[in-house]
Amino acid sequence: MDAYRLHRRFVLLGASAAALTACSKPRPAPSTGRELRMSWWGGSSAHKATLEALRLFEEKHGIRVRGEYTGFAGHLERLTTQIAGGTAPDVMQINWYWQTLFSRDGTGFYDLKKLTDKLDLSQFDARTLGMGTNKGVLNAVAVSNAARLFYLNQTTYQKAGLSLPTTWDELFARGPQFREKLGDGYYPLDGLFLEFIALARTYVVQGTGKPLINAETKSLNCSRSDMYDFAGLYARMTREHVWPSAQVRASYGNVAQQEMRPWINGQFAGTFQWNSSIDKYSDTLAGKQTLALAPYLLRPGAKDAGMMYRPAMMFAVNAKTAYPDEAALLIEFLLNDPDGIRAMGLKRGVPVSKAARTLLDKEGLITPIQQQSEAQLAAAQINVVESPWFEHPRVRDGFQDILEALGYGRLSEREAGDRLYDDINAILHRVVR
Repeated sequence: MDAYRLHRRFVLLGASAAALTACSKPRPAPSTGRELRMSWWGGSSAHKATLEALRLFEEKHGIRVRGEYTGFAGHLERLTTQIAGGTAPDVMQINWYWQTLFSRDGTGFYDLKKLTDKLDLSQFDARTLGMGTNKGVLNAVAVSNAARLFYLNQTTYQKAGLSLPTTWDELFARGPQFREKLGDGYYPLDGLFLEFIALARTYVVQGTGKPLINAETKSLNCSRSDMYDFAGLYARMTREHVWPSAQVRASYGNVAQQEMRPWINGQFAGTFQWNSSIDKYSDTLAGKQTLALAPYLLRPGAKDAGMMYRPAMMFAVNAKTAYPDEAALLIEFLLNDPDGIRAMGLKRGVPVSKAARTLLDKEGLITPIQQQSEAQLAAAQINVVESPWFEHPRVRDGFQDILEALGYGRLSEREAGDRLYDDINAILHRVVR
């Protein structure tokens, strides 16, 4: 199924999102008369920073840029409609796995390797460039890379008189210890089903040493027994008070994790979260609570950390743009030029660009917890590169539906393991092209 048909049911939603999209206010056209369009998603701080960067770019290069920006909800549907209709912007912020939707054969975006006279690709490491390459075509370059790490509430752990866990067994032990020392409302780790899916993927990959998904065979890259481990991890962690049950989490309402009362007051004392997003979690903690980066947990004998380490977001150029050189020049400004780097700051996480990271570090703009996270990533054994199909909406929803059924008692642990193996394989066979 191609990208248009895959999201056909969202066309109306995409149209609504388009109507609500905020666009930068028109400015007098610079002397060149050329105009680019750039789209992105984000919060108000990211919008403000990007618009300032675009203003500086216009002043420096005399090329007008019209910004088209939204929140994340509805952005993919809107972009899908634009690409299908031939009205996509010249420069697009995309998610890593969107390459599977829009550029399955590698030709959906402009090949950035053809634009190296405008875009300095030497600022990016080979692994990062590889994650933006499809069928030999450099579809996109990462703004920042991200992995889910263990961030724990140091204040709550100190209140319980407990150290941060350094092994999976220590994490499992913290559940009963929290309940005994602090009460039933306290848990050492929390998250949505999506966070747990990522956690269980890490656990399984540490055992197998292979990506969870094999795009070549269109199937899971593991055994049925590994999926029993996947389901069993959820059953054990909820049973032993390590992770709040589905019923406990539902009792607090359908709100963002960092806005839940038990997170704010320190009862849910940890998260397995993207390092690029951790500031918004630490910012909501009440009082003088502090968040700490914990050691990355490894299974005995693991030869790979199993981290889901991939671009947090990327910039791509429309394959049909009339201004490829100007589009590349804009990306160069945003990612590698000192003026663009300062304007963008850390609103999209710690940049991948060596020039950007060096400048922001020198000026003291990278926070201690961000520095610690980057150091942990640099030291980790990360050889397994996961397939972007892991983040495909159908695959993600398949995992979530089965875990929800397990969490609410509609499936046994064994049945959930069988469903994970059979259903996810069936989904992969349908969606991987």
